[in-house]
Amino acid sequence: MYNHGRRPCAMAAAAALAILAAGPAKAAEEISFNMAWLPQGSVAGPIIAEAKGWFDEAGLNVKLSRGYGGSRTANEVDQGMFTVGYVDPINVGLNRQNGGSLRMIGVINGVWPAGVCYVKKDDDDLRGIDDLVGLKMGGGAASPVHNILPAWLEMNGRKRDDISLLRLEPAVVDASLLEGRIDLAECWRASNRAVLQKIARENGKEVGWIEYSDHGLNAYGSGFVATEASIAEIPEALEAFLQASYRGYEFAMKEPEAATDILLAEYPSLDREITLQQIRELPSLLAPSGEIEATFDVDRIGATYTLMTEAFGLDPEGVKPDQLFTNTLAE
Repeated sequence: MYNHGRRPCAMAAAAALAILAAGPAKAAEEISFNMAWLPQGSVAGPIIAEAKGWFDEAGLNVKLSRGYGGSRTANEVDQGMFTVGYVDPINVGLNRQNGGSLRMIGVINGVWPAGVCYVKKDDDDLRGIDDLVGLKMGGGAASPVHNILPAWLEMNGRKRDDISLLRLEPAVVDASLLEGRIDLAECWRASNRAVLQKIARENGKEVGWIEYSDHGLNAYGSGFVATEASIAEIPEALEAFLQASYRGYEFAMKEPEAATDILLAEYPSLDREITLQQIRELPSLLAPSGEIEATFDVDRIGATYTLMTEAFGLDPEGVKPDQLFTNTLAE
């Protein structure tokens, strides 16, 4: 039998001294992210980063939460309920006009992701804006379509009321289109377009699509936003969040099948076919040049700002283009 004497106690004391010398372990920075809607392909980057442990590697404790629309998400981030949100520049501008302090800190939708969807007919396929004149389009009561569509028509030399707009409950818009009660509905890449197209296929129909961005709408869509206070107080944490999230988007674009597996493992109620299509649509939004474009182009911010002032009556004296974004964290 060996006599260890006081050796275990000495070892424990040495270990304790080493821990004290090193100081207390640094706590992970808490980051909460509002997805603006249900989990889907458009927010695959943060979901994959969380599942892969990349946030943990960066010293972050990230909580992902579903949202209830861009306007509410903007307000909740501005009020400090979430650190980061998925929000479009229109809601950032409106937030600042109303005294808020949001800024976009990273690009997700480098092009405007929405377009006009319709059910194809063999004898009357819609090809361009002229084919839409006189038709009825439905949108949710709070949808930006009620402001964007008239401005888009006007910038293309048409009258603002050339397409009749109906305010509907959001839950009935897609069904109303497929049942023929409306002619047009707004669809979003990496989001509800995949849902609508699948429902149409199941009913023996096909959905066509005319993109706003193909007809003069040169604006940014949604991106990551945070408050001025967060940008000033936790810039390193926000930068780490962006880096891990963009790493997640890169993975999704390179490995769409594997990315879909991850999203379904995290959210089993998702539909695989729809989620896979949403993820396959990401490159056209995040990387139209072939590489992720995380920072904002000043000229395109100017075009986005012009759209906002024309469509939403944003006060040009109250909100300036350079207040909408910062590139310091995503560079």
